[in-house]
Amino acid sequence: MVTRRRIIQAAALLPLASCAVTGGLEAPFLTAAPLAGHMTPTSVRLWLQSSTPARATIRFWPESGAPSNGRDLHIDLPLDADNSGILEVNGLTANTRYRYQIALNGTPGGNGLFRTAPVAPLPFRLYLGSCAYTETLLPNGYPYGDGFDIFDNMAAKMAADNLPHFMLWLGDNLYLRPKGIFLATSDVASAAQISARYRSVRAMPMFQKLFAATHHYAIWDDHDFGPNDADKSFRLKSDALQVFKRYWPNPDMGSNDLPGTWTSFVHQDAEFFFLDDRTYRDAEAAPASETKSMFGRAQLTWLKNSLAASTATFKIICNGSQLWSENDNGVTSGWHSYATERNQFLAWLSEQKLAGLLFLSGDRHNTQVFRLKHPNAPVAYEFSCSPFTSRLSQISKRERANPRFVEALAVEQRNFGTLEFVGSGATRKIVAASFDTSGRQLWRRVLASATVDRDFEPV
Repeated sequence: MVTRRRIIQAAALLPLASCAVTGGLEAPFLTAAPLAGHMTPTSVRLWLQSSTPARATIRFWPESGAPSNGRDLHIDLPLDADNSGILEVNGLTANTRYRYQIALNGTPGGNGLFRTAPVAPLPFRLYLGSCAYTETLLPNGYPYGDGFDIFDNMAAKMAADNLPHFMLWLGDNLYLRPKGIFLATSDVASAAQISARYRSVRAMPMFQKLFAATHHYAIWDDHDFGPNDADKSFRLKSDALQVFKRYWPNPDMGSNDLPGTWTSFVHQDAEFFFLDDRTYRDAEAAPASETKSMFGRAQLTWLKNSLAASTATFKIICNGSQLWSENDNGVTSGWHSYATERNQFLAWLSEQKLAGLLFLSGDRHNTQVFRLKHPNAPVAYEFSCSPFTSRLSQISKRERANPRFVEALAVEQRNFGTLEFVGSGATRKIVAASFDTSGRQLWRRVLASATVDRDFEPV
């Protein structure tokens, strides 16, 4: 629940969340730091949420300019959208930082920064991770969450970063919880409960500095979608999708014919492909069969066609569950439990011989890197980064026996990752790194290159 005390705590963290009293009545105020999301060279999406329904006015201007020369845009934040909205800001200049001020019903409400993408490939950094449990205990009283200072430490690292950056949340970005001795009603009992959980987590003080520090993109996994290991049978999946779209200012997601969170966008010389591993997923524990599917035929057809048509130097495929892990059918979430679908995609991928390919995932409460090398195809890696704050899981002997598993890059502590896009032309590459909760580097390795087809050495 978003209590008055939590809102005041959030307001104290940043100039972004403030409240005012006018004529003895409390004016609407921002319940969380505004979230800058999808950016192009000429546009930015900005998410806002108010304490009550309100009309928001956003004045924005290039950082080198003055507020008096800014432009104003307006957006309604209605009750039926949790007093929130996503504003599309267009007509911007490429590779430019902008400041903005927000007023709610005419009352000053906060300020912040966003930036646009450059046109030509320049160095930039992507921050990433998954599995953000926001309480110390599960509803049944079992210890589960810890290390919450990771988010402030990430924000501090971003503030000191000389490179432009954005962040990718790789699923389990919050946890829709079952009922227990500390939670009378499950977070997935109704659409209203799902909304209430999203609203509560978005307002938590632990996130506010990070939300304000950069642009944010997100994919989902089971805990953003429904109950643990939820699949296409979840009765509120359409409601969960609506709420996810309401809270994350991603590029347009899904289509009328194929609803979901799948989407793609280009940032400089990298094209990102977000997969939806829940909406069309058969039960993980279902017996292996020729038709058992994680993504469904239509979504994979979209992915194949999009990859084949992409002219980007780097192609980044992002999914909540791991793609190239190994285990028994139904044991640990992963594409290995959908072997026929995965093998068919792998055969197609081998024929395409795509260079500059990198997979990202999360979910497993540890960090693993997989090396994918199919005969006659370029090497590709999967960087599976987890958890931010959730309970840790040891990497099993079965998982370590996976021939794709890269032992030297395994991490069994809470952590986050980065991808650094550096170089130009034939020397362009992606340098991945893993960091502990304090921001100390654990490892650093090249995981993709514009031209090189070989194993990459530490850097």
